[in-house]
Amino acid sequence: MKKENPILKFILGIIILAVAALYMYPIIMIIFNSLKVETAISTNTVFELPTGDKFNGLNNFIEAITKQGFLQSFFYSVFITATSLIAILVCCSMCAYFITRIRSKISNIIYYLFVFSMVVPFQMVMFTLAQTADTLKLNTPYNIFIVYLGFGAGLAVFMFAGFMKSVPIE
Repeated sequence: MKKENPILKFILGIIILAVAALYMYPIIMIIFNSLKVETAISTNTVFELPTGDKFNGLNNFIEAITKQGFLQSFFYSVFITATSLIAILVCCSMCAYFITRIRSKISNIIYYLFVFSMVVPFQMVMFTLAQTADTLKLNTPYNIFIVYLGFGAGLAVFMFAGFMKSVPIE
């Protein structure tokens, strides 16, 4: 059995710690800047710690919750995520089941259309999507999950179909 070198482990630990610190640095700077008053955040002072008259404490967080509608936005985010996830799971798993179990030309065409939808960049459909969502009133938090279903269906059907192909018919 090979004996591990403790010096090599120590050097590797230092390298990993340095990479982790570089990764966490932007997050720490965001936290520091969130504790400053608004006038203290500028390109010249962004890297300074909040001290003295520049320190605002938790007032920015309290204001975000009470005056900026944070809780409503949080609820909308959770609701949109949950409804989108449920719609994608139910609809795409049924579609993938149909595609893999009913072998026909139509099911192959449907499958390749779903796969093709993963290749089309979002920028190509963004304007048309916004217009269609406005026209069909799909731009509210309570029914935007239909738009998310449309964008998530390609990858979900591809993955579910891959899984269903591995499950024996018996």
